[in-house]
Amino acid sequence: MTKVGAGAPGTVTGSEGAAVPRLRAVPTPGPRAVAVLFCDGDLEPWLATVAALRRAAPDVPLVAAGPDPDALAPLEAVAVTATSLAGAVNPVWPAHVIAFLAPVADLPADPFAPALAIVDGDRRVATVSFLGGDDAGDRLRRLGPREDPATVPFAQGAVAVLSRHAFSAIGPLVEAGAADAVADFSLRARRRGFLDVVDPSTQIVSAPGSPPAPEPDRAWLLARHPFVGPLLDADDDESPLAVVRTVARAKARGLRILVDGSWLGSWEMGTQVQAVAMVQALARRDDVERVTMALPAVLPAAARRLLDGPKVEARADTGGNLGGLGPADVVHRPFQPDWPLDLGGWRKEAHRTVVTILDLIAYAVGSYHPSGEHWVAHRRTIRQTVGAVDGVVVISADVGVQIRRERLPVEPDRLFVVGLGTDHLQWDAPESAPAAVTAAGEAGVRRFVLVLGADYAHKNRDLAVRAHAEIVRRGLDVGLVLVGPSVLHGSSQVAEAAAGAGDAVGVIRLPSVPAAERNWLLRHADLVLYPTSAEGFGLVPYEAARLGTPTVLVPVGPLVDLAATLPVTAADWSPSALADAAEALLWDPTLAAAQVRATLAAGRQLTWDATAARLVDVYRSLLARPAVR
Repeated sequence: MTKVGAGAPGTVTGSEGAAVPRLRAVPTPGPRAVAVLFCDGDLEPWLATVAALRRAAPDVPLVAAGPDPDALAPLEAVAVTATSLAGAVNPVWPAHVIAFLAPVADLPADPFAPALAIVDGDRRVATVSFLGGDDAGDRLRRLGPREDPATVPFAQGAVAVLSRHAFSAIGPLVEAGAADAVADFSLRARRRGFLDVVDPSTQIVSAPGSPPAPEPDRAWLLARHPFVGPLLDADDDESPLAVVRTVARAKARGLRILVDGSWLGSWEMGTQVQAVAMVQALARRDDVERVTMALPAVLPAAARRLLDGPKVEARADTGGNLGGLGPADVVHRPFQPDWPLDLGGWRKEAHRTVVTILDLIAYAVGSYHPSGEHWVAHRRTIRQTVGAVDGVVVISADVGVQIRRERLPVEPDRLFVVGLGTDHLQWDAPESAPAAVTAAGEAGVRRFVLVLGADYAHKNRDLAVRAHAEIVRRGLDVGLVLVGPSVLHGSSQVAEAAAGAGDAVGVIRLPSVPAAERNWLLRHADLVLYPTSAEGFGLVPYEAARLGTPTVLVPVGPLVDLAATLPVTAADWSPSALADAAEALLWDPTLAAAQVRATLAAGRQLTWDATAARLVDVYRSLLARPAVR
């Protein structure tokens, strides 16, 4: 408790017994805040400080103090005689004090408005500090999310706002060095339950060539406030100030994103398409500094060229821990965590960790695994990973529903829906005709229905074969092209053969095809048959529409919203229902064109730039909160 004591006239005695100057209150009403600086040496850096203050906060009064007030005339401020910052600050109360502990070169517009709102909005806040940096632009305030103030052990940096409310309880600054006096004020406030915070939205640029903001004398502080030791020794990476600084660096200079692409293969499957499109879209953003993609050492040159770009760096990673590929703000695996990930290694390279769950099909379907034991291990890996990473991204709201149904350990504030883009294919995409299909065309099968995707059982390719047979039975002369690799476990090959795929005339089976051949197939097919019954997002209808081809689908999961806009959908998965929908589109070109237009309209907002924007929001929101440990 500070009280009037028996010290020398004009002093008060603090609770530690030290004599400090008597606090002389400015009559009220007065200014809301007053800026104060103390100069007993070179005036040049302070001239730049005053210029920055006048430019950024012209309405804030300025008091300049020093041993020789006449020497301060060039500052064009209220000049007072003082031998320390305390001597300049103490007479200013009851206004809030904006104390300059060191010269600064630049301030953002209206720099102190957030800090003053903090101290007036919560009278427990004794001091507000500011972030240092080399850019006082508006990015910290313009780019979301807006962070709450973060606590600090005591006021620090080149500038600090000292609350008039705290002065009323704590008393004046002690006569000491500027940093010592302000830190001591903070810690005396903390003893009474007051708080010291940092404004995460304001960055103040120190004057070039001038000494850095002074640091308080550690031994002196510990002698007066022994309790502060643990705060001084805390792990900096875990402190609120460290979190705020990480977010500020990412906003000011751009995010550094490390993408785990170690699972990418040589074929342009859907997972590769979306990963590459995501990386390219992130790299196009001016708030992203760089994207580093960890790739298999044997990835073909053609696939590597997809990632060329001034801000994209492709690096080989064979250890799986992404060692040496950082530092990064975020490491993101935009694919299933199918095997245990070295999250400890990830955290050595990046501040936050993110995985994408594309779907939970393999989690739910045991036949997609070589044994029951492998299935159990897969499920355990998924559960452990999503419970340990900082953020989980799902590519549709429906995948989020499945995560909740499976009771996976993902709290709602760690789960983010980020839809995929659908604009990676354009009308002028390069194409090349597959030889097997052109040969069939020469033999008389010129029209065909296309089924695109691996032969997982949930893709229902066998039902597509039966639907095709029904279409032909009804008199339509169309072939069927089945494109996609065969999987080791859970394949529909046997069911397709039983449906007649091996014997039927006009049925062509192709493995994975290059992108140009896929484009040709999508463009020249009369119809895409997409009878999937489990999907994470469903890119195929959008890709087909981009190249002018309609799709028949059953409204299920993430396809329900798209189906609601389409003129034609299949009522169910029966061959007759699929054939009914296909027949309607095959007989009526006008209806087929309407199906394409409706699909394109549904995907108009689903762009990769929108995906990247949402991901950046996710990354920043995770950086602004504590890491999961």
